[in-house]
Amino acid sequence: MRFDYTLAPNVARLQGLAYGIDQDTITMIAAAARVDPLNPKRWRVDKASVDAPEYLGRSILEMPDAPAQPWIAERPGVPAGLVERHQFKSTLLKNEREIAVYLPPGYSKAAKPYALLMLFDEEAYLGDQNQDALVPTPTILNNLISEKRIPPMVALFIGNGPDDARSRELPCNPVFAEFIVSELLPWAHGLYNFTTDPRQTVVGGSSFGGLASAYAGLRHPETFGNILSQSGSFHWIPPNSDNSAHSQSDSEPNWIAKQFIGSPKLPLRFYLDAGSDELDLSGNGNSILLTTRNLRDVLLAKGYEVHFQEFAGNHDYLSWRGTLADGLMVLMGNAGTKPVQQSAVKPDGKR
Repeated sequence: MRFDYTLAPNVARLQGLAYGIDQDTITMIAAAARVDPLNPKRWRVDKASVDAPEYLGRSILEMPDAPAQPWIAERPGVPAGLVERHQFKSTLLKNEREIAVYLPPGYSKAAKPYALLMLFDEEAYLGDQNQDALVPTPTILNNLISEKRIPPMVALFIGNGPDDARSRELPCNPVFAEFIVSELLPWAHGLYNFTTDPRQTVVGGSSFGGLASAYAGLRHPETFGNILSQSGSFHWIPPNSDNSAHSQSDSEPNWIAKQFIGSPKLPLRFYLDAGSDELDLSGNGNSILLTTRNLRDVLLAKGYEVHFQEFAGNHDYLSWRGTLADGLMVLMGNAGTKPVQQSAVKPDGKR
């Protein structure tokens, strides 16, 4: 098990999570939360915060048998890729966001087109001036490429738009999917040398980003051949107010699984993971672990190649910073490469 935590001294006793926690309680806990003074391991420190040191970041607990995360630290002598940042204005979405591009060591416009990795939630995977990356993706790519675990890849990091655009765009939004294939990728192809072969293209993300990745593959298998979902929010259902083509769906969780049931088999490969503690204690069926297992079973029954693993942990980047490398090695590396994390399931469904 690996997880992060804070301590909130002198807050009122909480009811069990099954009864729910109201916003006032959440605010009270957040105001009192501080790092563990006896634990030197911490992360998620906001460098721009004016709070006292004991209120900065979160403490980390890693049990002795927690899976190794060998790819997340910079290594002496490993060549580093280059990251370039751009502002991109979308006509379809009517907003603007940052797009960052990772170029592998030795990148050349004259080389054979590079494989492509596209990730949602740029800030989490790349960081910014105030906080280090929660999943240090350029470092992970540098290390994997250096050891020839994956081919040299160009990576596109898609930032989130303003005004809570993330919650509107990432959950199965056909306009957002169209923005990627008709606006963003043509623009990026004009500047950088990377493949148009879907078999050499990975779209990935975590939580809503994992859901968006599966949806991008469903909508555009001619563009994305490999889906990398870290704790995808597959419990998502379209809101009742949705007037799009989604509006005919009912309130049963895992809308995306039903879309794959109703579609012909597509040329897609999948890496899915979820944490042992990603459970639903409310009884509403919103467990990420269970809906990910369900999607896995649907895809296997349809004949897809699916690599699935459960990690001992929760819905957080502390685990995802390890499983990103696992997914990349499974989808883009040697077919015999086994993920570091535990409970990997082979394409035939056997552990």
